[in-house]
Amino acid sequence: MPDISALAAALSSLNAAKDIAQAMIGLRDAAAFQTKLIEFQSKLIEANGAALTAQDERASLLQEIRALKEKVARLETWETEKKKYELRELFPGAMAYVLKEEAKGTEPTHWLCAACYHGGQKSVLQKDIGKQDPTGRTPAWSCPACDAIIFVRYDIWPGHGPTF
Repeated sequence: MPDISALAAALSSLNAAKDIAQAMIGLRDAAAFQTKLIEFQSKLIEANGAALTAQDERASLLQEIRALKEKVARLETWETEKKKYELRELFPGAMAYVLKEEAKGTEPTHWLCAACYHGGQKSVLQKDIGKQDPTGRTPAWSCPACDAIIFVRYDIWPGHGPTF
């Protein structure tokens, strides 16, 4: 919604210009006519400026509305997507979001980073070759988005162990 004061200023300037134009009609003196003409043009410039201000405000508001609609659409999509997952403890202290059995369809088994999930982002954990826990027996899985790392036994990996 354009600023009401900008619209009021434009209307006020146009009203003043109208009054000046009516006064100009009755003038016969060239100097007085010239003075009123300058005053008339000044009021038209003021009205034009106020109209441009209102137009800029309207364009800004339309842009903000467009951005908010895009954000709402992304959030609605994420709300639908995140219902496909449930939080599971894959290994003591290793939490991830696991694709629910009924949501699998053709998607391969995978885990989502819990931190990214709570931040509204779907980030699939990837096996991190070469990284293991301090004992050297439990491989690492890392998040490509936030670099979080969890350690999960071989027998629990997607496609290799128990289903969650």
